[in-house]
Amino acid sequence: MKQRKVWLAWVLVGVVALAQGAWAQGPGAVRKQVEGSMLVTGMITIRTDGSVATAELDKSDRLPEGIASFVTQVATSWRFEPVLIDGTAREVRTRMSARLLAKPTGDGKMQVSVRSADFGDYEATPVEERISRRSLKPPGYPTTAVRAGAQGTVYLLLKIGRDGTVADVAAEQVNLRVIASESQMRLFRERFARAAIGAAETWTFNPPTRGEAAGQPHWVVRVPVDFDFREKRPYGQWEAYVPGPRERVSWAQQEDRAGFSPDVLADGGVHMEGGKQGPKLLTPLDGV
Repeated sequence: MKQRKVWLAWVLVGVVALAQGAWAQGPGAVRKQVEGSMLVTGMITIRTDGSVATAELDKSDRLPEGIASFVTQVATSWRFEPVLIDGTAREVRTRMSARLLAKPTGDGKMQVSVRSADFGDYEATPVEERISRRSLKPPGYPTTAVRAGAQGTVYLLLKIGRDGTVADVAAEQVNLRVIASESQMRLFRERFARAAIGAAETWTFNPPTRGEAAGQPHWVVRVPVDFDFREKRPYGQWEAYVPGPRERVSWAQQEDRAGFSPDVLADGGVHMEGGKQGPKLLTPLDGV
């Protein structure tokens, strides 16, 4: 653990330059909120006792030097509640996505940590047992944000009725990749949220037709909506971003698993809230 802390204190000179460049251009109050962020995905194998046997990262050759070994070291120190299948603990493989953060230590260096993680293998669930997309027309890009060069991600919560239409929708969190005044940041968050919600109100889904979820009166799903000038955000690169506050929604009261936050979900996916959250983590995200 001591060696890892030393390594963390010296890693990511490139992120220092990235964040300092963003801070130098923005108002002081917002500069302090900037974080270097990266989403890393892969597979982990959980033993019958809940310990992690292996961690295999997606596209590890695209990750900055040292990041793959850091994430692997942390992941293999995790311990989960044993996964029971028909009452018996079994070894299982499941998807993992982890949100890494790089923060300044005050001496020109950065410290890397795992901020949040998700272990829900949604795509592995048979399509008949989960909510799946039918028609998801993307939102338009707000003109105000385009003119300012603002980019960001809106994490939506949607209540899906039994006919597959959206009965209610709310923006749970809005993260921005722009530096501006506090009032401008609020404006960008509001415009991105409004655009994402307006599009989501027209979306339709395929409800589950079998399994535990099929008999529910409605379903709650999370859908990240990304506003970016690039066709696809590159995997394995640090980005400076300002996280927005997380809003609690009255009709979505399912308790999150330890270490979860909306911004750990990959862009473009449809993620069911509740029972499909995957294995339960028992240890801290940064390991034991």
